[in-house]
Amino acid sequence: MPRKTLALISGLILITLILFIIALKSQNTPVPAPLPSPSPLIQSQISPSVPAHSVLTLSPNPVIVAPGEQGSVDVNIDTSDNAVTAIQLEIAYDPNFITNVKVTPGVIFENPVLLINKNIVKEGRYTYAYGIMPNRPTIKGVGAVATITFTALNKSGPSQLALLPTSLVTAQGVSESVLKSASGTLIEVLPPPAIGASDN
Repeated sequence: MPRKTLALISGLILITLILFIIALKSQNTPVPAPLPSPSPLIQSQISPSVPAHSVLTLSPNPVIVAPGEQGSVDVNIDTSDNAVTAIQLEIAYDPNFITNVKVTPGVIFENPVLLINKNIVKEGRYTYAYGIMPNRPTIKGVGAVATITFTALNKSGPSQLALLPTSLVTAQGVSESVLKSASGTLIEVLPPPAIGASDN
């Protein structure tokens, strides 16, 4: 074998041994401690997750009305520890039993900003949404967020006035709805008086 080739192979083996020794030493070298994490600063800027604790209920339950009479139902809220900023009510009703459905804001919101007021009579679907004025305090506590009025038609029997799962409650510092549960009420339309029932 030529001397130049032997010298080249010997040189490569020597370089390989040197690199191997350097690699072993670097593994035994203590790793410097990482810099302090800025996690306390980051955590202070991220608001903790607020559970959904707000509850919506309709009252009274049931609502008993006579044909042609006006009925009234309050939409009540218990915000628990949520700082509420806006409400979106998705109301379902049977247009065969009631008509002239209207929604007005409740007393717990002072001078709210109306966002949506849409009644689709054929579908029996009413969307009503409003929120607090800018720079106004958030809502906490128990009270009426809205009042639903309607006129009973001349058709006796029970009917549901429901808050659909798409109803929303928004709160300060929370990106998702804080609505925990929503319950509706039963509308009972009394049968019309029998003809001649009052005659003696």
